[in-house]
Amino acid sequence: MAPDTLKRLSLSQQIIPILRNEIRTQFKPGDRLCTIAEFARRFEVSFHSVRESLSVLEQEGLIERHAGRGTFVRDGLAGRHVAVWVELDLTDPCTPYYYRRVTQRCVELLRAAGYATCLYTGHASQTEPRPPEITSTEFSNALGRHDLAGVIAFAAPEHRFPQWLGQLRSDGVPVVSGGGILEKEVDAVVAPDPFQMVRAGVEHLLAHSRRRIAIMSWRSRWEPPGRRAEESVDDFRRAMADAALPINPRWIRDDLPPAAPGAGWEEFREIWMAGGDHGEKPNGLLICDDNLFLGAAMAVLQLGLRVPEDLLVVSHYNKGSGVKSPFPVARLVFDPDELARVRVETLLKLMRKEPLESREIRLRHVLEQAGAGEEPVVAVATDQPAVAAAAE
Repeated sequence: MAPDTLKRLSLSQQIIPILRNEIRTQFKPGDRLCTIAEFARRFEVSFHSVRESLSVLEQEGLIERHAGRGTFVRDGLAGRHVAVWVELDLTDPCTPYYYRRVTQRCVELLRAAGYATCLYTGHASQTEPRPPEITSTEFSNALGRHDLAGVIAFAAPEHRFPQWLGQLRSDGVPVVSGGGILEKEVDAVVAPDPFQMVRAGVEHLLAHSRRRIAIMSWRSRWEPPGRRAEESVDDFRRAMADAALPINPRWIRDDLPPAAPGAGWEEFREIWMAGGDHGEKPNGLLICDDNLFLGAAMAVLQLGLRVPEDLLVVSHYNKGSGVKSPFPVARLVFDPDELARVRVETLLKLMRKEPLESREIRLRHVLEQAGAGEEPVVAVATDQPAVAAAAE
């Protein structure tokens, strides 16, 4: 806090955030706090200022005062709840199944564990620029009332170091998120591993002697240029370099958000027609988002391609989404329910002040095979050294 700001605050207002943070991070329910006289000596303020500070903390439900006995720490969860917070509009048909399923399961698991839980949603869209501020008024209000005991955040505002994260940190409220710009600032990150997914997909294509490989990745309009999509493409380039195979830059598409209507259809047609009607075509395709797959599959059918004879397809797939393919496809399956389980377990450990084995957990995709119109059922090995075989 800046010195000029301190001068404008009363002495009690200066003491409150210090005591609030200490109570939430250093004390257990039932612990007895210092006397008013001891606080006054410590902070070099009057008894009146200390009483004002303690009154505010009592109203927030952090402490309870008993005449003749002293001041005690209340149960840190009393009167507070866990927030599952997603800035995306879950009612928007463009919002991916992944977000709807993971947030739903987080709420269910937290409530099953006995925690008061509230789902907060905003009205942002992945197909539009990210709003600079919180769009969920209800979450902002809960934040201002210091009602939160823990937060699982999805697609939260990330500009610089946001005020909402600073306040949660000041309140001692743990935050688990999916990474992004603030992944080093939150208490823990639990997210899919997109780079493992790309590597597994490339290795499967190479193992089936597909040397002319195209990739459809994604860049949300919420991401600054050069971030997530280009990192996935870099991993693709490394895998191809390991196999000593050339890359056709016209077969790399990562410039559209997958939630945008028609994104997959448009990107695949651009890839297929990049060299004209008689130019070289890819014989392997890696799709890094199941929303892109739907449009790409339509384009494949419209162009009359045979799968897998003309084109072998590997696509990301969220388990339970119900997305089916009109042709055989290898799917990189990710389980949103498993992500929800690990996020909830991680948050509860932080709320109980238990140590974490790691503050960053990346969950893997499993490569499985599905026939036309089928769910993926048969596991395909992804740990075999395919690079050498493809280079022969």
